[in-house]
Amino acid sequence: MIGKPVGLAEFLRVFDRVEELGQPAVELRYPRRGPGRRPRGAEDPYHAITRWCEVLGAAEGPLAGLRVGVKDNIAVAGVPMTEGLAPALSTVPSGDAAVVERLLDAGARITAKTSISPSDPVFGIPRNPHDPRFSAGASSAGSAVAVVTGLVDAAIGVDQGGSVRNPAAYCGIVGMKPTHGLVPTYGLAYWDHTLDHIGPMTTTVAANAALLEVLAGADWRDPHCTWTAPVRARYTGTPGEGIADLRIGVVEEALDPVGCTAGTLEAFERACERLRDLGAKVEPVSIPLWSDSAVIWFAVLTSGLMAMAGSNGQGYGHLGRIDVDRLATVAGQYRRGEREVPWLASILPAAYEYIQETRLGVPFGKAQNLRLELRRQVEHRLDEVDLLITPTTPTGPELLDELGTDEFLLADYVRAMTNTTPANLTGHPALTVPSGPGDNELPTGLQIIGRMFDERTVYRAGLSFEDPQFS
Repeated sequence: MIGKPVGLAEFLRVFDRVEELGQPAVELRYPRRGPGRRPRGAEDPYHAITRWCEVLGAAEGPLAGLRVGVKDNIAVAGVPMTEGLAPALSTVPSGDAAVVERLLDAGARITAKTSISPSDPVFGIPRNPHDPRFSAGASSAGSAVAVVTGLVDAAIGVDQGGSVRNPAAYCGIVGMKPTHGLVPTYGLAYWDHTLDHIGPMTTTVAANAALLEVLAGADWRDPHCTWTAPVRARYTGTPGEGIADLRIGVVEEALDPVGCTAGTLEAFERACERLRDLGAKVEPVSIPLWSDSAVIWFAVLTSGLMAMAGSNGQGYGHLGRIDVDRLATVAGQYRRGEREVPWLASILPAAYEYIQETRLGVPFGKAQNLRLELRRQVEHRLDEVDLLITPTTPTGPELLDELGTDEFLLADYVRAMTNTTPANLTGHPALTVPSGPGDNELPTGLQIIGRMFDERTVYRAGLSFEDPQFS
């Protein structure tokens, strides 16, 4: 029997009841902290820091006393979070991100929030410490610069398309994008739950592995959905194992087809020779969709970012915890027109609406299917070899006076990201380690990609490869 239709007023009583129920609280484990302060004068010559702070964790632990910088789109309770926006749009989180809790539990000290934007008009454009005329790289540039210059001992970055690995390579340090879902993203200002990754940035591979051991593992609040439940593992027990038994595939489409410069190719060939000298079998492999990964990524990201904006920065279809206070603040900013869709804000919404109206959104669906095919291609090659390698970036850093001008086209951006976006689309772990000088005698990076949740083998190769001549 069909009942009487429910009226709107009656249905809204459901939400009245939700409002009446208490908000479940999450305990702040280390409540002694202050809001910190902006850098002054010569404290930050390369524009790495948005805010100094001091949050002390446990008195003992594997990271006891380590000074860690946290990218300024990751929540540190009580410390303003800019997300690369104007300071007036900062939110002040009431709780710590999962990764911040884990750092503090391990004895680390959070001493800085690091700059996000590679072209920040408020805090200054992060400059490459090796030559300040050049860029320090993508949006985790502040974290990379802070590590290189010793402002922090290690830093945490966020990588949705290469933003840990790109600046790590440009600045000559180690950066890891872990397997998707291995490190919880709860407390991040999300872009897309299928692309979001948080990873460590350090001066050495051993230090990087030690940080990942602390950061990794499932968290009950996490919005990630993974194919396999992430578990904690040992990554630091690999020194001395060597790589003589490893088969390593050189992705052919990551070289000339993506426009690698002569300097990049020379550094990469030196890296390949070093791996061969260490006993690894290095051979070419083909991944046909590799060189188109950046355009697939752009289509996936466009859909994801618009969904994130429509949900006030939370995303749809996940089972993670929501910071209700932050949601309300962000929602109000969107409705007042103060906040825009992050990144290419003036273009992305128009492109999204155009594709929806003129092509019924079909390119977004096709991009998702191409993403799955890319993952199948990568998995197939990793059935044949133990690891894949590429240059982390096809070129060296750009001159800062060229950034933001008509000379820096979208095609240049696509080129810079082509070798990093595949691992974001597929979810595989990817480590960049310094591989010597390239363009303009600035650092280059060797990218090492492994099987899902096999960070141990990735670190094993990185530890063997690491040598003072490449740092």
